[in-house]
Amino acid sequence: MVLKFCGNIRQRCTKQLLFVLFYAVGFLLVAQNNPKNLHELLDSKVFLAPKMYWEPSKDQGEIKALFFETLDYKGKPTRAFTYLGIPKSNTPVPAMVLVHGGGGRAFHEWVKIWNDRGYAAIAMSLEGFMPNETGQGKFTYEYSGPQRVGQFDDIDVPLTEQWMYHAVSDILIAHSLLAKMPEVDATRIGITGISWGGILSSLVSGIDDRLKCAIPVYGAGFLHESKGHFGVFRSNNKFIEEKKFWDPANQFKTGSVPTLWVNGDSDAHFSLNITSKSFQVTENHAYMTIHPSMKHGHPPGWKPEEVPEIYAFADAILKKTELPFGRIVKQPKGRRINLKYTSEVPITEATVYYLNEELTYRKEPDAKHPQPSNWQKMTAIVDDRKQTVCAKLPKGAKTYYVNLKDSRGFIISSTLVQL
Repeated sequence: MVLKFCGNIRQRCTKQLLFVLFYAVGFLLVAQNNPKNLHELLDSKVFLAPKMYWEPSKDQGEIKALFFETLDYKGKPTRAFTYLGIPKSNTPVPAMVLVHGGGGRAFHEWVKIWNDRGYAAIAMSLEGFMPNETGQGKFTYEYSGPQRVGQFDDIDVPLTEQWMYHAVSDILIAHSLLAKMPEVDATRIGITGISWGGILSSLVSGIDDRLKCAIPVYGAGFLHESKGHFGVFRSNNKFIEEKKFWDPANQFKTGSVPTLWVNGDSDAHFSLNITSKSFQVTENHAYMTIHPSMKHGHPPGWKPEEVPEIYAFADAILKKTELPFGRIVKQPKGRRINLKYTSEVPITEATVYYLNEELTYRKEPDAKHPQPSNWQKMTAIVDDRKQTVCAKLPKGAKTYYVNLKDSRGFIISSTLVQL
């Protein structure tokens, strides 16, 4: 009798434990599938200035090295290695948060580009690394945080242990750090990110309304729809719905931060269709610039001579030293292109880039990743008095977009059209 009684007790306890575990897992999955909950799921500390630890041995000239406290990871305190640069000024300056891509690090070179243009800038390592004294290399340290695991491949661990949770939090903390510095104008802070940094910066633009502009490069929303390398996770059914929790579109589609989407038309990771779709759901406060055959990488995504629109967009919003970008008010559709735009700066030329097939990615024998076939191009007719662009597509064309170039050389791009 005693053994039977004890067995019943164990059975009831086991059932209760299983119920608790089932409830906990269920709560996590529900939370992760509710795109409106991310702001509430973040720790309130991310909106407060963190404690800083200066690291002068790793300074790069006028650009200072430091660690700032971030959220605990698995019960362990963590700190993010960071470069911070503030140009000399008699008045508070605008600032940019710089978010590196996958496998990247805190780039002091990137900070300097913005410093030279009159901006304060902060670049932090999001993958738990610090550099050596020359600013190169990637080394773990006592307070290293989590490292990225594939494409959301840590989705099965608790939310607060996932890399994306900490990366988003670190970015918000970096913004909070900048905003509390007396040399920085807290009302003029923007963000830009490259590749994975484009994913993160676009996501953060939907939850941090303190930002005054966002410039995601390559990375965008609707990631599982990418025809490039980043879309491969859609073929992995394990936790695919949970992985979609981290798609930036869940956040930025309800945001209002002025945004410039930047990409190439043949990017191997983030195909043009998802950049265009990201632009479409933010169109009332967004712009898009597509550079033909733009290479993928950190320098191609930040060099002023290659992507001048990034700096002109920031200057127009944060410094008011550039005229605003033009806006396409009637997007093209069909074979007869009749596009309308508004622009304070004359549009000097328009070019149609097209494919004689649907946007399709193929892997060439010597290529690392699949890419689309070569885009063809044709000149369109610009009537700057009427602010219209007209063209007639060749019969075989099935996919296209239109680039307008203003007298400053800045590109404004239409949405992608697939016939």
